[in-house]
Amino acid sequence: MGLVYVINASDYEPISFGDNYLYHQYDRISSFLLRNYGKEYQDILSKPVLSNGAINWHARHDMQLSRIGDLNQDTQVSIKKQYWELKKRLDQDIDDLEYSSLPERKKWGSMLRQVFDDENNMILSDGNFWCLLWGWRFKNKSENYLPPDFISPVGTVGDPKGDETLPEGAGSPDLPRDTEVLEMEEIPPGVGTNVNGAQSSKTKVSFWYKLKRFFRNFVYRFWGLLFFILLVLFIFCLVQKCTREDCPEIKELNEQLDSLNQEINERCL
Repeated sequence: MGLVYVINASDYEPISFGDNYLYHQYDRISSFLLRNYGKEYQDILSKPVLSNGAINWHARHDMQLSRIGDLNQDTQVSIKKQYWELKKRLDQDIDDLEYSSLPERKKWGSMLRQVFDDENNMILSDGNFWCLLWGWRFKNKSENYLPPDFISPVGTVGDPKGDETLPEGAGSPDLPRDTEVLEMEEIPPGVGTNVNGAQSSKTKVSFWYKLKRFFRNFVYRFWGLLFFILLVLFIFCLVQKCTREDCPEIKELNEQLDSLNQEINERCL
């Protein structure tokens, strides 16, 4: 890996994740991307190395790179299209991880969400190769912005035109079944991302999968409101039951009152 960029560590605030900084997780994240999406995705993230108050960024490239904002307009659009198409492909997988009921899957989703946050990504490129600086609060959203009209629905990591032929055997990655890199579940048959990011022509999301996804997201976001509504309904039913005329408790109380009134009348007359 070659040195592609250097920044002062004191110029930016590192992002915390759990009990550590996010950039300390580079090896785990790199392994996750390699094993689940392919080498192209792994190469997108540059590796930070701190030395003498500077952050040295290394990538699989032999030349110094420039920030996307320092390149000409046509090159900026071309590289940003690749960046946003990659984010679009990963967003669904990250959503599935974040909304999982398994704590370890949720942790992976939260980690990847911060890694690929356009607010804190800095895009480097030489006009062809590109990679990301991440893990620090770069506050770089405006530089990374690309109007939606430029973003095409299909593309590859390395080719903005997205017309490369898929390599033999390319398809949805098989995720390992271990405690560190978790298996992706609840993906309907035929829905997935190829290694180079292009969606299969047979990819179709069924209506029932969309409906299930909608209700799952709704429950995760508004579980507190649903609990409150159920509590109100329970109290309402309880009050209705106790105010009915045939309520045994009310009959018993009325009989006791009648008995007391009769006894009082007998003694007072």
